[in-house]
Amino acid sequence: MKRGVMIALVLAALAAFGAGAFAYRGEIATRLLERAAAGGMSDALAERLPDGLHAIFCGTGSPLPDRSRAGPCFAVLAGDKLFVFDAGEGAAETLALMGVNAGDIEAVFLTHLHSDHFDGLAPLALQHWATGSAQQPLQLIGPTGAARVAAGLNEAYAIDAGYRTAHHGPEIMPPAGAGLSAREFAPPLAAEPIVLHDRDGVRISAFRVDHAPTVAVGYRIEYGGRSIVVSGDTARSDSLTQNARGADLLVHEALSPRLNEIMRSAAVESGRANVGAIFHDILDYHASPEDAGAVAQEAGVGALALTHLLPQTPIPGLVSTFERDARTRFDGPVWAMRDGDVISLPLTGGFERSRRLRF
Repeated sequence: MKRGVMIALVLAALAAFGAGAFAYRGEIATRLLERAAAGGMSDALAERLPDGLHAIFCGTGSPLPDRSRAGPCFAVLAGDKLFVFDAGEGAAETLALMGVNAGDIEAVFLTHLHSDHFDGLAPLALQHWATGSAQQPLQLIGPTGAARVAAGLNEAYAIDAGYRTAHHGPEIMPPAGAGLSAREFAPPLAAEPIVLHDRDGVRISAFRVDHAPTVAVGYRIEYGGRSIVVSGDTARSDSLTQNARGADLLVHEALSPRLNEIMRSAAVESGRANVGAIFHDILDYHASPEDAGAVAQEAGVGALALTHLLPQTPIPGLVSTFERDARTRFDGPVWAMRDGDVISLPLTGGFERSRRLRF
Protein backbone atom coordinates (compact mmCIF):
# COMPACT_ATOMS: atom_id res chain seq x y z
CA MET A 1 0.00 0.00 0.00
CA LYS A 2 1.32 3.47 -0.87
CA ARG A 3 2.48 5.47 2.15
CA GLY A 4 0.09 8.38 1.50
CA VAL A 5 -2.89 6.04 1.26
CA MET A 6 -1.89 4.27 4.47
CA ILE A 7 -1.65 7.55 6.37
CA ALA A 8 -5.03 8.68 5.08
CA LEU A 9 -6.67 5.42 6.16
CA VAL A 10 -5.17 5.61 9.64
CA LEU A 11 -6.31 9.19 10.13
CA ALA A 12 -9.78 8.32 8.86
CA ALA A 13 -9.98 5.46 11.36
CA LEU A 14 -8.96 7.76 14.19
CA ALA A 15 -11.64 10.23 13.20
CA ALA A 16 -14.22 7.44 13.22
CA PHE A 17 -13.34 6.50 16.82
CA GLY A 18 -14.02 10.08 17.87
CA ALA A 19 -12.78 11.94 20.93
CA GLY A 20 -11.49 8.82 22.69
CA ALA A 21 -8.78 8.40 20.11
CA PHE A 22 -7.94 12.09 19.92
CA ALA A 23 -5.34 11.91 22.70
CA TYR A 24 -3.38 9.29 20.78
CA ARG A 25 -3.61 10.88 17.35
CA GLY A 26 -0.45 12.96 17.69
CA GLU A 27 1.62 9.98 18.86
CA ILE A 28 0.36 7.74 16.05
CA ALA A 29 1.04 10.48 13.50
CA THR A 30 4.55 10.86 14.91
CA ARG A 31 5.20 7.12 14.48
CA LEU A 32 3.91 7.31 10.92
CA LEU A 33 6.28 10.21 10.29
CA GLU A 34 9.18 8.10 11.54
CA ARG A 35 8.44 5.47 8.91
CA ALA A 36 7.77 7.99 6.17
CA ALA A 37 10.94 9.96 6.91
CA ALA A 38 13.12 6.87 6.86
CA GLY A 39 11.69 5.78 3.54
CA GLY A 40 11.73 9.25 2.03
CA MET A 41 15.37 9.95 2.86
CA SER A 42 16.50 6.78 1.12
CA ASP A 43 14.01 6.84 -1.76
CA ALA A 44 15.88 8.14 -4.82
CA LEU A 45 14.01 8.32 -8.11
CA ALA A 46 17.11 7.55 -10.17
CA GLU A 47 17.57 4.22 -8.41
CA ARG A 48 14.06 3.09 -9.39
CA LEU A 49 14.38 3.78 -13.11
CA PRO A 50 16.01 1.61 -15.79
CA ASP A 51 18.94 2.82 -17.86
CA GLY A 52 17.56 5.21 -20.43
CA LEU A 53 16.31 8.72 -20.99
CA HIS A 54 13.68 9.87 -18.51
CA ALA A 55 11.42 12.95 -18.78
CA ILE A 56 10.65 14.34 -15.32
CA PHE A 57 7.83 16.89 -15.09
CA CYS A 58 8.68 19.08 -12.11
CA GLY A 59 6.57 22.09 -13.12
CA THR A 60 3.76 22.03 -15.69
CA GLY A 61 2.16 25.38 -14.87
CA SER A 62 2.51 28.99 -15.94
CA PRO A 63 2.68 32.44 -14.29
CA LEU A 64 -1.04 32.12 -13.49
CA PRO A 65 -1.84 30.91 -9.94
CA ASP A 66 -2.47 27.18 -9.76
CA ARG A 67 -2.18 25.23 -6.50
CA SER A 68 -1.60 21.93 -8.31
CA ARG A 69 1.17 23.05 -10.67
CA ALA A 70 4.61 24.54 -10.06
CA GLY A 71 6.11 27.04 -12.49
CA PRO A 72 7.81 25.73 -15.64
CA CYS A 73 10.35 23.02 -14.85
CA PHE A 74 11.40 19.95 -16.79
CA ALA A 75 14.21 17.58 -15.84
CA VAL A 76 15.92 14.83 -17.80
CA LEU A 77 17.75 11.87 -16.34
CA ALA A 78 20.12 10.49 -18.98
CA GLY A 79 21.70 7.35 -17.59
CA ASP A 80 22.95 8.66 -14.25
CA LYS A 81 23.27 12.30 -15.33
CA LEU A 82 20.58 14.79 -14.26
CA PHE A 83 19.79 18.00 -16.12
CA VAL A 84 17.07 20.58 -15.46
CA PHE A 85 15.43 22.80 -18.08
CA ASP A 86 13.96 25.98 -16.54
CA ALA A 87 13.19 26.36 -12.87
CA GLY A 88 9.97 28.19 -12.13
CA GLU A 89 8.49 28.86 -8.72
CA GLY A 90 8.08 25.62 -6.74
CA ALA A 91 10.47 23.60 -8.91
CA ALA A 92 12.84 22.68 -6.09
CA GLU A 93 9.94 21.53 -3.88
CA THR A 94 8.40 19.38 -6.62
CA LEU A 95 11.73 17.75 -7.46
CA ALA A 96 12.26 16.91 -3.80
CA LEU A 97 8.77 15.40 -3.56
CA MET A 98 9.61 13.24 -6.58
CA GLY A 99 12.72 11.84 -4.92
CA VAL A 100 15.16 13.90 -6.97
CA ASN A 101 18.23 15.11 -5.09
CA ALA A 102 19.09 18.65 -6.17
CA GLY A 103 22.71 17.92 -5.27
CA ASP A 104 22.85 15.58 -8.27
CA ILE A 105 22.03 18.26 -10.87
CA GLU A 106 24.75 18.62 -13.50
CA ALA A 107 23.38 21.88 -14.90
CA VAL A 108 20.25 23.97 -15.37
CA PHE A 109 19.47 25.10 -18.93
CA LEU A 110 17.22 28.11 -19.46
CA THR A 111 14.98 28.32 -22.52
CA HIS A 112 14.61 32.11 -22.16
CA LEU A 113 14.65 34.87 -19.59
CA HIS A 114 10.99 35.36 -18.74
CA SER A 115 10.85 35.44 -14.95
CA ASP A 116 8.41 32.52 -14.59
CA HIS A 117 11.13 30.28 -16.04
CA PHE A 118 13.82 31.23 -13.52
CA ASP A 119 12.06 32.49 -10.37
CA GLY A 120 12.63 29.11 -8.72
CA LEU A 121 16.36 29.10 -9.45
CA ALA A 122 17.55 30.48 -6.12
CA PRO A 123 15.75 27.84 -3.99
CA LEU A 124 17.03 25.16 -6.37
CA ALA A 125 20.60 26.45 -6.03
CA LEU A 126 20.21 26.47 -2.25
CA GLN A 127 19.05 22.84 -2.25
CA HIS A 128 21.89 21.89 -4.62
CA TRP A 129 24.32 23.41 -2.14
CA ALA A 130 22.77 22.10 1.05
CA THR A 131 21.81 18.55 0.07
CA GLY A 132 25.12 17.78 -1.58
CA SER A 133 27.55 19.98 0.38
CA ALA A 134 28.46 21.24 -3.08
CA GLN A 135 31.98 22.49 -3.64
CA GLN A 136 30.96 24.47 -6.72
CA PRO A 137 27.91 26.63 -7.52
CA LEU A 138 25.05 25.20 -9.53
CA GLN A 139 25.88 25.62 -13.22
CA LEU A 140 23.40 27.74 -15.17
CA ILE A 141 23.48 27.63 -18.98
CA GLY A 142 21.30 29.98 -20.97
CA PRO A 143 20.96 32.61 -23.68
CA THR A 144 22.73 35.94 -23.42
CA GLY A 145 21.60 37.60 -20.20
CA ALA A 146 21.73 34.44 -18.07
CA ALA A 147 24.87 35.71 -16.33
CA ARG A 148 23.06 38.86 -15.29
CA VAL A 149 20.22 36.79 -13.82
CA ALA A 150 22.71 34.61 -11.93
CA ALA A 151 24.61 37.62 -10.61
CA GLY A 152 21.42 39.24 -9.34
CA LEU A 153 20.25 36.10 -7.56
CA ASN A 154 23.73 35.53 -6.09
CA GLU A 155 23.74 39.04 -4.69
CA ALA A 156 20.21 38.69 -3.28
CA TYR A 157 21.18 35.48 -1.46
CA ALA A 158 24.72 36.48 -0.42
CA ILE A 159 23.79 37.49 3.14
CA ASP A 160 21.74 34.31 3.60
CA ALA A 161 24.64 32.18 2.32
CA GLY A 162 27.00 33.73 4.85
CA TYR A 163 24.60 33.01 7.70
CA ARG A 164 24.18 29.37 6.64
CA THR A 165 27.92 28.71 6.49
CA ALA A 166 28.39 30.38 9.85
CA HIS A 167 25.64 28.26 11.40
CA HIS A 168 26.34 24.82 9.91
CA GLY A 169 30.08 25.15 9.28
CA PRO A 170 32.10 25.03 6.05
CA GLU A 171 32.11 21.23 5.94
CA ILE A 172 28.32 21.11 5.60
CA MET A 173 27.86 24.37 3.68
CA PRO A 174 31.14 25.05 1.83
CA PRO A 175 31.24 28.75 0.89
CA ALA A 176 32.52 27.92 -2.60
CA GLY A 177 29.38 25.89 -3.39
CA ALA A 178 26.78 28.61 -2.86
CA GLY A 179 24.74 30.19 -5.61
CA LEU A 180 24.95 29.94 -9.37
CA SER A 181 27.73 29.96 -11.96
CA ALA A 182 26.54 31.12 -15.38
CA ARG A 183 27.60 30.17 -18.89
CA GLU A 184 25.97 32.16 -21.68
CA PHE A 185 25.58 31.37 -25.35
CA ALA A 186 24.34 33.37 -28.31
CA PRO A 187 21.30 31.57 -29.75
CA PRO A 188 21.63 30.70 -33.43
CA LEU A 189 19.75 32.99 -35.80
CA ALA A 190 18.60 30.17 -38.05
CA ALA A 191 17.35 26.63 -37.47
CA GLU A 192 20.85 25.17 -37.28
CA PRO A 193 21.41 23.93 -33.70
CA ILE A 194 24.46 24.50 -31.54
CA VAL A 195 25.86 21.76 -29.29
CA LEU A 196 26.21 22.85 -25.65
CA HIS A 197 27.00 19.53 -23.96
CA ASP A 198 28.55 16.38 -25.42
CA ARG A 199 30.10 13.98 -22.91
CA ASP A 200 29.32 10.83 -20.92
CA GLY A 201 27.14 9.70 -23.81
CA VAL A 202 24.80 12.69 -23.44
CA ARG A 203 24.40 15.29 -26.18
CA ILE A 204 22.40 18.48 -25.64
CA SER A 205 21.88 21.01 -28.42
CA ALA A 206 19.97 24.31 -28.54
CA PHE A 207 18.04 25.89 -31.40
CA ARG A 208 16.11 29.13 -31.90
CA VAL A 209 12.31 29.21 -31.45
CA ASP A 210 9.74 31.98 -31.92
CA HIS A 211 8.82 33.76 -28.68
CA ALA A 212 9.45 37.35 -29.81
CA PRO A 213 10.32 39.81 -28.51
CA THR A 214 12.06 37.43 -26.08
CA VAL A 215 15.12 35.56 -27.35
CA ALA A 216 14.20 31.91 -26.77
CA VAL A 217 15.53 28.44 -27.51
CA GLY A 218 14.42 24.84 -27.42
CA TYR A 219 16.65 21.87 -26.62
CA ARG A 220 17.26 18.38 -27.98
CA ILE A 221 18.64 15.79 -25.54
CA GLU A 222 20.07 12.51 -26.86
CA TYR A 223 21.31 9.46 -24.96
CA GLY A 224 21.64 5.79 -25.85
CA GLY A 225 19.81 6.13 -29.14
CA ARG A 226 16.77 7.82 -27.51
CA SER A 227 15.88 11.51 -27.83
CA ILE A 228 13.69 14.18 -26.21
CA VAL A 229 13.00 17.63 -27.63
CA VAL A 230 11.84 20.49 -25.39
CA SER A 231 10.07 23.41 -27.07
CA GLY A 232 10.32 25.99 -24.32
CA ASP A 233 7.89 28.85 -24.87
CA THR A 234 7.16 29.35 -28.56
CA ALA A 235 4.59 30.06 -31.20
CA ARG A 236 4.45 27.41 -33.90
CA SER A 237 8.04 27.27 -35.13
CA ASP A 238 9.59 25.74 -38.26
CA SER A 239 12.92 25.58 -36.43
CA LEU A 240 11.31 23.44 -33.73
CA THR A 241 9.83 21.12 -36.34
CA GLN A 242 13.22 20.66 -38.02
CA ASN A 243 15.06 19.96 -34.77
CA ALA A 244 12.35 17.60 -33.48
CA ARG A 245 12.51 15.28 -36.51
CA GLY A 246 12.57 11.65 -35.47
CA ALA A 247 12.61 12.40 -31.74
CA ASP A 248 11.07 9.82 -29.44
CA LEU A 249 9.29 12.45 -27.34
CA LEU A 250 8.34 16.08 -27.98
CA VAL A 251 7.65 18.12 -24.84
CA HIS A 252 5.67 21.12 -26.06
CA GLU A 253 3.98 24.06 -24.36
CA ALA A 254 0.28 24.57 -25.01
CA LEU A 255 -2.19 27.45 -24.72
CA SER A 256 -5.88 26.73 -25.27
CA PRO A 257 -7.39 29.65 -27.22
CA ARG A 258 -10.90 28.65 -26.14
CA LEU A 259 -10.09 28.53 -22.42
CA ASN A 260 -7.94 31.63 -22.72
CA GLU A 261 -10.89 33.56 -24.21
CA ILE A 262 -13.04 32.55 -21.24
CA MET A 263 -10.44 34.07 -18.91
CA ARG A 264 -10.02 37.20 -21.05
CA SER A 265 -13.75 37.84 -21.18
CA ALA A 266 -14.12 37.32 -17.42
CA ALA A 267 -11.33 39.81 -16.75
CA VAL A 268 -12.82 42.47 -19.02
CA GLU A 269 -16.33 42.00 -17.64
CA SER A 270 -14.94 42.37 -14.11
CA GLY A 271 -13.39 45.73 -14.97
CA ARG A 272 -9.83 44.39 -15.10
CA ALA A 273 -8.99 45.64 -18.58
CA ASN A 274 -5.23 45.32 -18.06
CA VAL A 275 -5.56 41.61 -17.22
CA GLY A 276 -7.82 41.14 -20.21
CA ALA A 277 -5.18 42.77 -22.42
CA ILE A 278 -2.55 40.36 -21.15
CA PHE A 279 -4.73 37.35 -21.94
CA HIS A 280 -5.17 38.79 -25.44
CA ASP A 281 -1.48 39.52 -25.97
CA ILE A 282 -0.17 36.09 -24.97
CA LEU A 283 -1.92 34.47 -27.92
CA ASP A 284 0.69 35.60 -30.45
CA TYR A 285 3.76 34.02 -28.86
CA HIS A 286 2.43 30.74 -27.51
CA ALA A 287 1.29 27.62 -29.37
CA SER A 288 -2.13 26.02 -29.29
CA PRO A 289 -2.57 22.27 -28.69
CA GLU A 290 -3.40 22.00 -32.40
CA ASP A 291 -0.10 23.75 -33.24
CA ALA A 292 1.79 21.34 -30.99
CA GLY A 293 0.06 18.38 -32.63
CA ALA A 294 0.90 19.67 -36.10
CA VAL A 295 4.58 20.07 -35.20
CA ALA A 296 4.64 16.55 -33.73
CA GLN A 297 3.01 15.10 -36.86
CA GLU A 298 5.29 16.89 -39.31
CA ALA A 299 8.41 16.05 -37.31
CA GLY A 300 7.42 12.39 -37.03
CA VAL A 301 7.97 12.15 -33.28
CA GLY A 302 7.02 9.09 -31.24
CA ALA A 303 4.81 10.85 -28.68
CA LEU A 304 3.72 14.32 -27.59
CA ALA A 305 3.69 15.59 -23.98
CA LEU A 306 1.93 18.90 -23.34
CA THR A 307 3.15 21.16 -20.54
CA HIS A 308 3.18 24.84 -19.46
CA LEU A 309 -0.60 24.65 -19.77
CA LEU A 310 -2.36 27.99 -20.24
CA PRO A 311 -4.67 29.02 -18.70
CA GLN A 312 -5.06 27.20 -15.37
CA THR A 313 -6.84 23.84 -15.17
CA PRO A 314 -8.43 23.82 -11.69
CA ILE A 315 -11.47 21.78 -12.74
CA PRO A 316 -11.05 18.03 -13.37
CA GLY A 317 -11.45 17.29 -17.05
CA LEU A 318 -10.08 20.56 -18.41
CA VAL A 319 -6.74 18.96 -19.28
CA SER A 320 -8.55 16.55 -21.57
CA THR A 321 -9.42 19.46 -23.86
CA PHE A 322 -5.69 20.02 -24.50
CA GLU A 323 -5.21 16.36 -25.41
CA ARG A 324 -8.33 16.28 -27.58
CA ASP A 325 -7.30 19.34 -29.58
CA ALA A 326 -3.74 18.09 -30.12
CA ARG A 327 -5.06 14.73 -31.36
CA THR A 328 -6.86 16.49 -34.20
CA ARG A 329 -3.40 17.06 -35.75
CA PHE A 330 -1.24 14.21 -34.40
CA ASP A 331 -1.76 10.48 -34.83
CA GLY A 332 0.52 9.34 -32.00
CA PRO A 333 0.13 9.27 -28.20
CA VAL A 334 -0.70 12.64 -26.59
CA TRP A 335 -0.49 13.32 -22.85
CA ALA A 336 -1.26 16.50 -20.90
CA MET A 337 1.26 16.30 -18.09
CA ARG A 338 0.90 16.90 -14.36
CA ASP A 339 3.54 17.76 -11.78
CA GLY A 340 5.12 14.51 -10.64
CA ASP A 341 4.70 12.63 -13.91
CA VAL A 342 7.60 10.73 -15.48
CA ILE A 343 7.86 9.40 -19.01
CA SER A 344 10.67 6.86 -19.33
CA LEU A 345 12.39 5.95 -22.58
CA PRO A 346 14.30 2.74 -21.78
CA LEU A 347 17.21 1.86 -24.03
CA THR A 348 15.24 -1.24 -25.05
CA GLY A 349 12.57 0.97 -26.65
CA GLY A 350 9.00 2.03 -25.98
CA PHE A 351 7.53 4.34 -23.34
CA GLU A 352 6.76 3.84 -19.67
CA ARG A 353 4.60 6.36 -17.80
CA SER A 354 4.53 6.68 -14.03
CA ARG A 355 3.69 9.10 -11.25
CA ARG A 356 6.38 9.80 -8.69
CA LEU A 357 5.07 12.30 -6.13
CA ARG A 358 5.63 11.03 -2.59
CA PHE A 359 2.67 12.72 -0.94
